[in-house]
Amino acid sequence: MNAIHRWLKQIAKLGLLLMMGASMSACGTGSQKWKEEVQLSDGRIIVVDREAVHERGGDEWASNRSGTKPKEYRIRFTQPEGSGQMIEWRTTKMDSQTWPEIPLVFDVESGQPTVFSLFAISPGCEIYSKYVYRNGAWTEESLSEQFEKRPTNLFFGNSKDMPTVVNLEEKRKRNSGSGYRQALKQIGPTRKVCG
Repeated sequence: MNAIHRWLKQIAKLGLLLMMGASMSACGTGSQKWKEEVQLSDGRIIVVDREAVHERGGDEWASNRSGTKPKEYRIRFTQPEGSGQMIEWRTTKMDSQTWPEIPLVFDVESGQPTVFSLFAISPGCEIYSKYVYRNGAWTEESLSEQFEKRPTNLFFGNSKDMPTVVNLEEKRKRNSGSGYRQALKQIGPTRKVCG
């Protein structure tokens, strides 16, 4: 009787482990979507659709216990200059650990949608990139080594319990945490940030 009881306990443990594994693998991928208010440099406030696509991995950061990491960031918006065209920007660069660049600023400069992002080039060093949408495609433009700094206007903070619409005040609150490095809170004044 004891042997049967031990055998049933082992089967129950195995079943529990299989259920945990299945639920963990189901949570390992997917995406998080939200709408976000963005204040442009000319003072206008527009709403963009944001998405963070996740994949399994990410355990290399001790603070990330979810078993996932970002795979790609997306920004979708209606052309602010009135054409009604829906435009999408997606991350294109991945660092050596396969973490995507982080979009930090969305703006419209000379009538053209513009995104500034931050990308790790080596341990402890990152660079800012600039993308401009013209003639139906995103083009990366070279940034000079020194340029005017600008505050971040896109959400990058803690996404836990995030509302489906992130207004300007909610974004300021979530992005202002003391644990975030200055390179996320503003772009510039140098293209490369180390340390």
